Amino acid sequence: MPTVALIGSYDAGATDVFDAAVGPHAVEDSQRRVALRSGTLSVPDEDLQRLAKTLGSAKTTAAELTLWDYPNNALHAGGPTEAEWIGHLRGADVLLALVAVDDGEAVGPQADRTLSDLRAELALLDLLVLEGAIARAGEGAASGPRNERRDLAARHELLDRVRTALEAARPIGDSGLSATELLDLRGLALFSAKPVAVALNVADAAVSKALAWLDRTRDPAWCVVAGATEAQLQDLEPPDADAFRDDLGLTTDAATRVARAVLAAARLLTFYTANDQAATAWLLLRGSTAVEAAATVHSDLAAGFIRTDVASLDQLLDLGGLAPLREAGSLRREGREYVVADRDFLTIHFSRPAR
Repeated sequence: MPTVALIGSYDAGATDVFDAAVGPHAVEDSQRRVALRSGTLSVPDEDLQRLAKTLGSAKTTAAELTLWDYPNNALHAGGPTEAEWIGHLRGADVLLALVAVDDGEAVGPQADRTLSDLRAELALLDLLVLEGAIARAGEGAASGPRNERRDLAARHELLDRVRTALEAARPIGDSGLSATELLDLRGLALFSAKPVAVALNVADAAVSKALAWLDRTRDPAWCVVAGATEAQLQDLEPPDADAFRDDLGLTTDAATRVARAVLAAARLLTFYTANDQAATAWLLLRGSTAVEAAATVHSDLAAGFIRTDVASLDQLLDLGGLAPLREAGSLRREGREYVVADRDFLTIHFSRPAR
Protein backbone atom coordinates (compact mmCIF):
# COMPACT_ATOMS: atom_id res chain seq x y z
CA MET A 1 0.00 0.00 0.00
CA PRO A 2 1.72 3.24 -1.11
CA THR A 3 2.32 5.80 1.64
CA VAL A 4 1.64 9.50 1.07
CA ALA A 5 3.06 12.20 3.36
CA LEU A 6 1.58 15.69 3.61
CA ILE A 7 4.15 18.48 3.42
CA GLY A 8 3.80 22.23 3.55
CA SER A 9 4.28 25.32 5.66
CA TYR A 10 2.66 25.80 9.06
CA ASP A 11 -0.21 27.78 7.52
CA ALA A 12 -0.92 25.26 4.73
CA GLY A 13 -3.72 23.57 6.69
CA ALA A 14 -2.35 20.01 6.69
CA THR A 15 -4.65 18.88 9.50
CA ASP A 16 -7.74 20.16 7.69
CA VAL A 17 -6.75 18.49 4.42
CA PHE A 18 -5.97 15.23 6.22
CA ASP A 19 -9.31 15.29 8.08
CA ALA A 20 -11.18 16.18 4.89
CA ALA A 21 -9.71 13.17 3.10
CA VAL A 22 -9.54 10.57 5.87
CA GLY A 23 -12.45 11.58 8.09
CA PRO A 24 -12.94 10.04 11.53
CA HIS A 25 -10.91 6.92 10.76
CA ALA A 26 -7.47 8.34 11.52
CA VAL A 27 -5.07 6.40 13.73
CA GLU A 28 -2.88 8.46 16.05
CA ASP A 29 0.58 7.27 17.11
CA SER A 30 1.72 9.49 19.96
CA GLN A 31 4.24 6.99 21.37
CA ARG A 32 7.06 8.35 19.23
CA ARG A 33 8.74 11.69 19.84
CA VAL A 34 7.17 13.00 16.65
CA ALA A 35 3.41 12.43 16.60
CA LEU A 36 1.98 10.75 13.51
CA ARG A 37 -1.58 10.52 12.28
CA SER A 38 -2.30 7.99 9.56
CA GLY A 39 -5.39 7.08 7.62
CA THR A 40 -6.44 4.93 4.69
CA LEU A 41 -7.86 6.23 1.43
CA SER A 42 -9.72 3.85 -0.87
CA VAL A 43 -9.00 4.61 -4.50
CA PRO A 44 -12.30 5.47 -6.23
CA ASP A 45 -13.42 2.66 -8.52
CA GLU A 46 -16.97 2.54 -9.82
CA ASP A 47 -16.46 -0.72 -11.71
CA LEU A 48 -15.17 -2.89 -8.87
CA GLN A 49 -18.68 -3.75 -7.67
CA ARG A 50 -19.67 -4.53 -11.28
CA LEU A 51 -16.70 -6.88 -11.57
CA ALA A 52 -17.71 -8.71 -8.38
CA LYS A 53 -21.30 -9.06 -9.60
CA THR A 54 -20.20 -10.26 -13.05
CA LEU A 55 -17.88 -12.97 -11.69
CA GLY A 56 -19.87 -13.84 -8.55
CA SER A 57 -17.26 -12.62 -6.06
CA ALA A 58 -18.42 -12.60 -2.43
CA LYS A 59 -16.71 -9.29 -1.61
CA THR A 60 -14.68 -6.46 -3.07
CA THR A 61 -11.32 -5.08 -1.97
CA ALA A 62 -10.45 -1.64 -3.31
CA ALA A 63 -6.91 -0.39 -3.90
CA GLU A 64 -5.76 1.79 -1.03
CA LEU A 65 -3.31 4.53 -0.08
CA THR A 66 -2.04 5.42 3.38
CA LEU A 67 -1.98 9.13 4.21
CA TRP A 68 0.46 10.51 6.81
CA ASP A 69 0.08 13.75 8.75
CA TYR A 70 2.62 15.08 11.26
CA PRO A 71 0.96 17.62 13.59
CA ASN A 72 3.22 20.52 14.59
CA ASN A 73 5.87 19.70 11.98
CA ALA A 74 6.29 21.66 8.77
CA LEU A 75 8.78 22.95 6.24
CA HIS A 76 9.46 26.62 6.76
CA ALA A 77 12.13 28.16 4.57
CA GLY A 78 15.37 27.05 6.12
CA GLY A 79 14.27 26.95 9.74
CA PRO A 80 15.21 24.09 12.07
CA THR A 81 13.47 20.78 11.42
CA GLU A 82 12.94 17.79 13.68
CA ALA A 83 15.43 15.12 12.58
CA GLU A 84 13.15 12.22 13.56
CA TRP A 85 10.34 13.71 11.50
CA ILE A 86 12.58 14.18 8.45
CA GLY A 87 13.80 10.60 8.81
CA HIS A 88 10.27 9.23 8.89
CA LEU A 89 9.20 11.52 6.06
CA ARG A 90 11.90 10.03 3.84
CA GLY A 91 10.12 6.69 4.10
CA ALA A 92 7.05 7.96 2.24
CA ASP A 93 6.49 6.77 -1.32
CA VAL A 94 4.78 9.99 -2.46
CA LEU A 95 4.72 13.57 -1.18
CA LEU A 96 1.49 15.59 -1.14
CA ALA A 97 2.49 19.25 -1.25
CA LEU A 98 -0.06 21.66 0.20
CA VAL A 99 -0.63 25.14 -1.19
CA ALA A 100 -2.88 27.43 0.87
CA VAL A 101 -5.06 29.57 -1.40
CA ASP A 102 -7.25 32.32 0.04
CA ASP A 103 -7.52 34.48 -3.08
CA GLY A 104 -8.96 32.94 -6.22
CA GLU A 105 -7.46 35.69 -8.35
CA ALA A 106 -3.90 34.67 -7.42
CA VAL A 107 -3.97 30.87 -7.57
CA GLY A 108 -1.09 30.57 -10.04
CA PRO A 109 1.32 32.98 -8.30
CA GLN A 110 0.52 31.50 -4.87
CA ALA A 111 1.09 27.97 -6.14
CA ASP A 112 4.34 28.87 -7.94
CA ARG A 113 5.76 30.68 -4.93
CA THR A 114 4.80 27.98 -2.42
CA LEU A 115 6.07 25.08 -4.53
CA SER A 116 9.32 26.90 -5.24
CA ASP A 117 9.88 27.36 -1.50
CA LEU A 118 9.02 23.72 -0.73
CA ARG A 119 11.29 22.34 -3.44
CA ALA A 120 14.15 24.56 -2.27
CA GLU A 121 13.70 23.33 1.29
CA LEU A 122 13.63 19.69 0.20
CA ALA A 123 16.69 20.22 -2.00
CA LEU A 124 18.62 21.62 0.97
CA LEU A 125 17.74 18.56 3.04
CA ASP A 126 18.82 16.29 0.19
CA LEU A 127 22.12 18.15 -0.26
CA LEU A 128 22.99 17.37 3.37
CA VAL A 129 22.51 13.66 2.63
CA LEU A 130 24.41 13.86 -0.65
CA GLU A 131 27.46 15.54 0.89
CA GLY A 132 28.04 12.60 3.20
CA ALA A 133 27.35 10.03 0.49
CA ILE A 134 29.71 11.78 -1.95
CA ALA A 135 32.48 11.89 0.64
CA ARG A 136 32.12 8.17 1.40
CA ALA A 137 32.09 7.22 -2.28
CA GLY A 138 35.16 9.39 -2.95
CA GLU A 139 37.10 7.83 -0.11
CA GLY A 140 36.17 4.33 -1.27
CA ALA A 141 37.12 5.09 -4.88
CA ALA A 142 40.54 6.34 -3.75
CA SER A 143 41.49 3.87 -1.06
CA GLY A 144 38.85 1.14 -0.82
CA PRO A 145 39.19 -2.48 -1.93
CA ARG A 146 40.53 -2.62 -5.49
CA ASN A 147 37.60 -4.69 -6.78
CA GLU A 148 35.15 -2.00 -5.57
CA ARG A 149 36.96 1.16 -6.68
CA ARG A 150 35.51 1.35 -10.18
CA ASP A 151 31.92 1.01 -8.94
CA LEU A 152 32.53 3.57 -6.18
CA ALA A 153 34.06 6.00 -8.66
CA ALA A 154 30.96 5.66 -10.85
CA ARG A 155 28.74 6.21 -7.82
CA HIS A 156 30.78 9.29 -6.84
CA GLU A 157 30.29 10.72 -10.34
CA LEU A 158 26.53 10.00 -10.24
CA LEU A 159 26.06 11.62 -6.84
CA ASP A 160 28.06 14.64 -7.92
CA ARG A 161 25.80 15.07 -10.97
CA VAL A 162 22.73 14.90 -8.72
CA ARG A 163 24.24 17.49 -6.37
CA THR A 164 24.92 19.81 -9.30
CA ALA A 165 21.31 19.46 -10.46
CA LEU A 166 19.91 20.26 -7.02
CA GLU A 167 22.21 23.24 -6.57
CA ALA A 168 20.92 24.55 -9.91
CA ALA A 169 17.31 23.99 -8.78
CA ARG A 170 16.78 21.36 -11.50
CA PRO A 171 14.53 18.34 -10.83
CA ILE A 172 16.43 15.06 -10.57
CA GLY A 173 14.07 13.56 -13.11
CA ASP A 174 15.22 16.12 -15.70
CA SER A 175 18.92 15.36 -15.22
CA GLY A 176 19.21 12.63 -17.84
CA LEU A 177 19.59 9.80 -15.32
CA SER A 178 19.05 6.24 -16.51
CA ALA A 179 16.62 3.84 -14.83
CA THR A 180 19.61 2.03 -13.31
CA GLU A 181 21.00 5.27 -11.89
CA LEU A 182 17.65 6.25 -10.43
CA LEU A 183 17.45 2.81 -8.82
CA ASP A 184 20.93 3.32 -7.37
CA LEU A 185 19.71 6.51 -5.68
CA ARG A 186 16.77 4.79 -4.01
CA GLY A 187 18.75 3.86 -0.92
CA LEU A 188 19.30 7.56 -0.13
CA ALA A 189 15.52 8.22 -0.06
CA LEU A 190 16.03 11.65 -1.60
CA PHE A 191 12.95 13.87 -1.43
CA SER A 192 13.80 15.30 -4.83
CA ALA A 193 13.46 11.83 -6.40
CA LYS A 194 9.97 11.22 -4.99
CA PRO A 195 6.78 11.86 -6.96
CA VAL A 196 4.92 14.96 -5.77
CA ALA A 197 1.16 15.53 -5.95
CA VAL A 198 -0.24 18.97 -5.12
CA ALA A 199 -3.38 19.88 -3.17
CA LEU A 200 -4.64 23.46 -3.36
CA ASN A 201 -6.18 24.01 0.08
CA VAL A 202 -8.64 26.77 -0.71
CA ALA A 203 -11.03 29.02 1.13
CA ASP A 204 -14.67 28.47 0.17
CA ALA A 205 -14.84 31.72 -1.77
CA ALA A 206 -11.88 30.70 -3.91
CA VAL A 207 -13.05 27.19 -4.87
CA SER A 208 -14.64 28.03 -8.22
CA LYS A 209 -11.70 30.11 -9.43
CA ALA A 210 -9.20 27.51 -8.23
CA LEU A 211 -11.10 24.80 -10.10
CA ALA A 212 -11.20 26.95 -13.24
CA TRP A 213 -7.46 27.62 -13.02
CA LEU A 214 -6.71 23.94 -12.47
CA ASP A 215 -8.91 22.98 -15.41
CA ARG A 216 -6.80 25.22 -17.63
CA THR A 217 -3.53 23.68 -16.44
CA ARG A 218 -4.91 20.14 -16.96
CA ASP A 219 -2.39 18.62 -14.56
CA PRO A 220 -3.94 15.42 -13.14
CA ALA A 221 -1.43 15.37 -10.27
CA TRP A 222 -3.10 18.47 -8.78
CA CYS A 223 -6.39 18.72 -6.91
CA VAL A 224 -8.52 21.25 -5.04
CA VAL A 225 -9.58 20.70 -1.42
CA ALA A 226 -11.65 23.10 0.67
CA GLY A 227 -9.91 21.74 3.77
CA ALA A 228 -11.58 23.61 6.63
CA THR A 229 -15.10 23.12 5.28
CA GLU A 230 -14.68 19.57 3.99
CA ALA A 231 -13.21 18.41 7.28
CA GLN A 232 -16.48 19.46 8.93
CA LEU A 233 -18.55 17.65 6.30
CA GLN A 234 -17.27 14.35 7.70
CA ASP A 235 -19.76 14.75 10.55
CA LEU A 236 -22.75 14.89 8.18
CA GLU A 237 -24.76 12.16 6.52
CA PRO A 238 -23.50 11.52 2.94
CA PRO A 239 -26.49 13.17 1.17
CA ASP A 240 -26.09 16.34 3.25
CA ALA A 241 -22.31 16.40 2.73
CA ASP A 242 -22.80 15.94 -1.02
CA ALA A 243 -25.23 18.86 -1.08
CA PHE A 244 -22.67 21.14 0.61
CA ARG A 245 -19.98 20.05 -1.85
CA ASP A 246 -22.31 20.72 -4.76
CA ASP A 247 -22.85 24.25 -3.47
CA LEU A 248 -19.07 24.75 -3.53
CA GLY A 249 -18.78 23.32 -7.03
CA LEU A 250 -17.01 20.12 -5.93
CA THR A 251 -18.36 17.03 -7.69
CA THR A 252 -16.53 14.35 -5.67
CA ASP A 253 -15.35 13.97 -2.09
CA ALA A 254 -11.90 15.03 -0.95
CA ALA A 255 -10.65 11.45 -0.67
CA THR A 256 -11.42 10.84 -4.34
CA ARG A 257 -9.68 14.02 -5.49
CA VAL A 258 -6.58 13.40 -3.40
CA ALA A 259 -6.33 9.73 -4.43
CA ARG A 260 -6.58 10.56 -8.15
CA ALA A 261 -3.89 13.25 -7.88
CA VAL A 262 -1.55 10.87 -6.04
CA LEU A 263 -2.02 8.08 -8.58
CA ALA A 264 -1.24 10.50 -11.41
CA ALA A 265 1.86 11.89 -9.70
CA ALA A 266 3.20 8.45 -8.81
CA ARG A 267 2.40 6.99 -12.25
CA LEU A 268 0.34 4.21 -10.72
CA LEU A 269 -2.16 2.16 -12.69
CA THR A 270 -4.89 -0.17 -11.48
CA PHE A 271 -5.19 -3.84 -12.41
CA TYR A 272 -7.74 -6.39 -11.23
CA THR A 273 -7.99 -9.98 -10.08
CA ALA A 274 -11.12 -11.84 -9.08
CA ASN A 275 -12.47 -15.24 -8.06
CA ASP A 276 -15.58 -16.42 -6.23
CA GLN A 277 -14.21 -15.09 -2.94
CA ALA A 278 -13.13 -11.54 -3.81
CA ALA A 279 -12.73 -9.03 -6.61
CA THR A 280 -9.64 -6.96 -5.91
CA ALA A 281 -8.13 -3.79 -7.36
CA TRP A 282 -4.33 -3.45 -7.15
CA LEU A 283 -1.94 -0.57 -7.75
CA LEU A 284 1.16 -0.99 -9.92
CA LEU A 285 3.80 1.35 -11.33
CA ARG A 286 3.25 2.06 -15.02
CA GLY A 287 5.69 0.07 -17.16
CA SER A 288 5.71 -2.90 -14.78
CA THR A 289 5.57 -6.47 -16.06
CA ALA A 290 3.18 -9.33 -15.44
CA VAL A 291 5.54 -11.00 -12.98
CA GLU A 292 5.83 -7.73 -11.03
CA ALA A 293 2.04 -7.58 -10.92
CA ALA A 294 2.04 -11.15 -9.63
CA ALA A 295 4.47 -10.13 -6.86
CA THR A 296 2.09 -7.34 -5.88
CA VAL A 297 -0.62 -9.93 -5.27
CA HIS A 298 1.62 -12.45 -3.48
CA SER A 299 5.30 -13.39 -3.59
CA ASP A 300 4.41 -17.05 -4.28
CA LEU A 301 2.65 -16.06 -7.51
CA ALA A 302 5.79 -14.32 -8.74
CA ALA A 303 8.12 -17.14 -7.63
CA GLY A 304 6.10 -19.80 -9.45
CA PHE A 305 4.84 -17.62 -12.31
CA ILE A 306 3.87 -19.56 -15.46
CA ARG A 307 1.68 -17.14 -17.43
CA THR A 308 -1.24 -14.77 -17.08
CA ASP A 309 -4.54 -14.59 -18.92
CA VAL A 310 -5.24 -10.93 -19.76
CA ALA A 311 -8.26 -8.92 -20.83
CA SER A 312 -9.31 -5.33 -20.42
CA LEU A 313 -11.77 -4.81 -17.59
CA ASP A 314 -14.04 -2.87 -19.95
CA GLN A 315 -14.26 -5.83 -22.34
CA LEU A 316 -14.96 -8.25 -19.49
CA LEU A 317 -17.78 -6.08 -18.14
CA ASP A 318 -19.23 -5.38 -21.58
CA LEU A 319 -19.31 -9.08 -22.54
CA GLY A 320 -20.50 -10.23 -19.13
CA GLY A 321 -17.89 -12.74 -18.00
CA LEU A 322 -14.84 -14.84 -18.82
CA ALA A 323 -16.63 -17.40 -20.97
CA PRO A 324 -17.91 -14.77 -23.43
CA LEU A 325 -14.39 -13.27 -23.46
CA ARG A 326 -12.92 -16.62 -24.51
CA GLU A 327 -15.59 -17.09 -27.16
CA ALA A 328 -14.80 -13.64 -28.56
CA GLY A 329 -11.06 -14.40 -28.58
CA SER A 330 -10.43 -11.45 -26.26
CA LEU A 331 -8.71 -13.38 -23.45
CA ARG A 332 -4.99 -13.37 -24.20
CA ARG A 333 -2.18 -15.53 -22.81
CA GLU A 334 0.88 -13.49 -21.86
CA GLY A 335 4.28 -14.28 -20.33
CA ARG A 336 6.27 -12.75 -17.51
CA GLU A 337 7.58 -9.82 -19.61
CA TYR A 338 4.12 -8.59 -20.62
CA VAL A 339 3.76 -4.90 -19.71
CA VAL A 340 0.56 -4.48 -17.71
CA ALA A 341 -1.88 -1.81 -18.92
CA ASP A 342 -4.22 0.32 -16.85
CA ARG A 343 -7.49 -1.51 -16.08
CA ASP A 344 -6.15 -4.92 -17.12
CA PHE A 345 -7.89 -7.95 -15.65
CA LEU A 346 -5.36 -10.69 -14.86
CA THR A 347 -5.73 -14.38 -14.07
CA ILE A 348 -2.27 -15.46 -12.91
CA HIS A 349 -1.22 -19.09 -13.36
CA PHE A 350 1.63 -20.33 -11.18
CA SER A 351 3.19 -23.50 -9.86
CA ARG A 352 2.97 -24.09 -6.15
CA PRO A 353 6.27 -24.71 -4.33
CA ALA A 354 6.96 -28.31 -3.36
CA ARG A 355 6.37 -29.05 0.29
